[in-house]
Amino acid sequence: MSRNDGPLYAQTRALEHAASLPGVRPLRVHSLAFPLHAAELDATIEERGPFDLLDRYVGLAIADARFTTTPEIATFLGVSERMVDQVLRFLHGIGHVQANGGSLTLTPRGFRAVRDDRRYVEKREKLRIYFDGVRCGPLRTAHYAPGVRVLDREAAHAQRTFRLLQHGGPFQPGAVDDLARRPDRGDYDLPDELLNLEVSSVDQAFLPCYVIRARAGGARTTMVYSGVADRRDLHIEKIFNNWPRSTHVMEASDAEEPRDHFAGWMRQRDIAPDAIVWQDHDSPRLNLPPSRYTDKESRPKNTFSLSMLGAYVAPRSHVLQLWCNDSATREKAALSRALAYVSTTRRTRDQLTEFLERMSGQLELPSPLTEETLRRHARKVGYGPLNLKG
Repeated sequence: MSRNDGPLYAQTRALEHAASLPGVRPLRVHSLAFPLHAAELDATIEERGPFDLLDRYVGLAIADARFTTTPEIATFLGVSERMVDQVLRFLHGIGHVQANGGSLTLTPRGFRAVRDDRRYVEKREKLRIYFDGVRCGPLRTAHYAPGVRVLDREAAHAQRTFRLLQHGGPFQPGAVDDLARRPDRGDYDLPDELLNLEVSSVDQAFLPCYVIRARAGGARTTMVYSGVADRRDLHIEKIFNNWPRSTHVMEASDAEEPRDHFAGWMRQRDIAPDAIVWQDHDSPRLNLPPSRYTDKESRPKNTFSLSMLGAYVAPRSHVLQLWCNDSATREKAALSRALAYVSTTRRTRDQLTEFLERMSGQLELPSPLTEETLRRHARKVGYGPLNLKG
């Protein structure tokens, strides 16, 4: 089964984040499924729990009083040998007590239990650990978060949105043991309390990603977004940038002429060809009049939501920024997006300030937006007071 079967977050979110980075201009966006190895593991774990009173005292009688036989323990505790024998059977069953030549001793687990005043019970656990399909290195704990989508082999081949990249190598038999020996294994979703790891099966899996090719400071760069913490997936990105196969896939597409791909998309929306303004040879803007943007829920055909002004769309994966030369319309769009931003969850003043600065820059406003500007706009549209933290 796939983990988290919901859709990957909107492609525009990834483009927005990339475009907000200093000096970065998105050019292409590829929907790719990064190859993974999914290892199913069996492991043991020690669960902690409180002692029953007699269990605790029997352990103490062996550890502290150095009693080694049932009669000695029964006499010391003032209970029947039958009762002590039942307790010893239980403690033996959970690995706290052992008998050597008729002499009772505590196991290392039993000594820890006495020391910590906790009963430790070993249980079997099943878990799945993901390794990348290129170097066979473990994925970070962030890749197991609810917002990250992973497809099993069947689901990956059934979908048509993300192009599957072939695995760069087989699963390495020693990968799990290598991970288990790492002092930072908890950073890769393998808790220290899991012991005796055994691989029961390995299958292919895939991590859907938006891979953005961008221009940054005159050079081409590749950024990867997989839903990890709503930001770039730097772990997978590093692998992408050092994997020739993925580079070849994207460079072949980058060589295509974007103008041809925009033409059909624009005709469907009744947009004249001269609406595209090229900031340089591969950075287009779609400059539309204010009438093409609306904040009405039921918007006319061939118009865009006001909140989309300044955002990025990707007809056939080529990135195009929606624009309007009218600065008043751009300011209205920025204020609309800022109200939506503070409405989704309660924000701090610092978060709002950062968002307003980013919107002011992205929409090239003549004067930067401030909290007071947004408060006036909120009163004007009947929104009410802003509920900010701090």
